[in-house]
Amino acid sequence: MPNTEEQRLDVIENCTLLLNGILKPFEQTDDTPEGRMITQLKWLKERAENHDLPLPVDRGYLASLLYIYTNGEITHLASSEDTLQEEVEIYLDRLIALTRDADLLNKPPYYPMTITLIDALIHLLHHASRPLTINESRLDDELEQLKTLLAAGKIEPPLMSYLPDYFNFRGVYRINKSSLDDQPNGKYLVKTVANLIFEGVRPDTWLTPDEAEKDVAQYIP
Repeated sequence: MPNTEEQRLDVIENCTLLLNGILKPFEQTDDTPEGRMITQLKWLKERAENHDLPLPVDRGYLASLLYIYTNGEITHLASSEDTLQEEVEIYLDRLIALTRDADLLNKPPYYPMTITLIDALIHLLHHASRPLTINESRLDDELEQLKTLLAAGKIEPPLMSYLPDYFNFRGVYRINKSSLDDQPNGKYLVKTVANLIFEGVRPDTWLTPDEAEKDVAQYIP
């Protein structure tokens, strides 16, 4: 698992965005979910600023982050249901990916490589060695949509939810398994695209854009 300067700075950034954003009106206290989350975020931020936050972080030190996120105890802070993901969940999700899983985040410099893998997956669908299932046959439209939106900056990983817009992607992919695993590079392509788009994380080998570009070159049809 990576433990990079980039991740350290990402932890600081996402903690700061929450502390100076939706949590700014609240006091640090053990009596409320908001107060406990402030304590958690300040601890992570201070440790990261002091270069004293080895990744992944032991789950025992992430109790408030994981519990409050899982139980949705600060989701009410969003302006509306429509803005919940962009105002609250996206930052918590990124922090969990960084601290609990020591993942690398998918960011704009890596979007061209993300699109390359989406194209490779579309090519796989068009050249499958067997008849496609209904979900597989309809997946290319969803992939084209994801590619277009990502290139235009109209979506920002992690999308988190497959439904209702990406029903066929969910029909093809489940965690660590997909219906295209029997096709050449199918398992890698489906899982990696899912991680890049819906989880907002990139492969551990993508430490820099140059390394990512070299990695995806092998999957270009």
